[in-house]
Amino acid sequence: MRITKVEPIVLQVPLTNPVVTSFGMMTSRTCVLVRVEADTGQQGIGEIWNNFPSWGVYEKVATLKYGIAPLVVGEDPRDIRRIHQKLRNTYTVMGLQWGAIGPIYHSMSGVDMAIWDLLGKHVGRSVAHLLGGVVHESVQVYASGLGPGSFEEFVEQHLEVGITAFKLKVGRDEQQDIANIRRMRELLPKQAKLMIDANQAWDERTAVQRIQRYQEFELTWVEEPLQCDDIEGMARVREQVGVPIAFGENVYGQRQTRKVLEQRAVDIIQPDLSKQGGFSGCLQMVEMAASWDVPYAPHFLGGAVCLAASIQFVASIPGAVILELDANPNPFRERLFTQTITVSKGEISLPRLPGLGFELDEEFVEFYRIPLEHMSL
Repeated sequence: MRITKVEPIVLQVPLTNPVVTSFGMMTSRTCVLVRVEADTGQQGIGEIWNNFPSWGVYEKVATLKYGIAPLVVGEDPRDIRRIHQKLRNTYTVMGLQWGAIGPIYHSMSGVDMAIWDLLGKHVGRSVAHLLGGVVHESVQVYASGLGPGSFEEFVEQHLEVGITAFKLKVGRDEQQDIANIRRMRELLPKQAKLMIDANQAWDERTAVQRIQRYQEFELTWVEEPLQCDDIEGMARVREQVGVPIAFGENVYGQRQTRKVLEQRAVDIIQPDLSKQGGFSGCLQMVEMAASWDVPYAPHFLGGAVCLAASIQFVASIPGAVILELDANPNPFRERLFTQTITVSKGEISLPRLPGLGFELDEEFVEFYRIPLEHMSL
């Protein structure tokens, strides 16, 4: 059994309501998929993270086409861990030299995810079973990506499907932030969990002041209060505020992960299956975190393929707290598969089909697909 083809697939749709963060605005949804095919005729699908910046899709496609694919074609997909090691050893130093470790890990993630999906289909088992067996038959989720604009409608919609944890974006305007947090608390049942995400917006002093001011709202965690590479600063903030600190979506590789843990900088680590090496890379991250008694809560703000992978991961790897679910409308999350991923009683059930458990809606894919030679972002 050999891999014969690694194919990037780029989908795009404009957004009626842009997604706003402390560092930028997303005016369109772009989904970068990877299809890996074997000589058996079987295929697996993966997803490469590509929210910000919009032009990042060019980096991801070029890295996949010219860097990753040549090292993967011809390999036996059953040697997935060796393939992951090969890619990491080959391109980690190059990524540091290039100054683009992110795009390399993102592209590796999509391929790794696709190979695990391919393997599951080949042996007729879910990825969760391949990773060691099912720990949870369903996965609890929280509604994310809310604010800084109007969010009442989205909160109501997610409460109706039993979700009891919500995360609000902060970091653009102090007065708006506290008004939004107070309004969110008013909307939620008393027992509901409330988290905030600053998206790296604050310096150390501001972070401490703001988080201490928010004590009355009983926050479950504060996410990325500082720039993600300020690990020492994160540790100092964590010591002072008395509120759990969560981050990890922008931590790459074992060396960075070890530093975060050794510095005692995080209470909850947040791997992203489409950013940090797919199943293979994220498994290394959470196993390392477990040795420091640090639980994980996967980051997710992409399409249905990454969501399906995240469900398989949380269902099989102990130590998970909860899974992120973007509350904003996203056709690439809602309509990419022939079967919609649904939430019931605040949870998503582990699918019964092999691999990631879902199949692409090929008509939908072709409708939104952008010919790579005509990409315009």
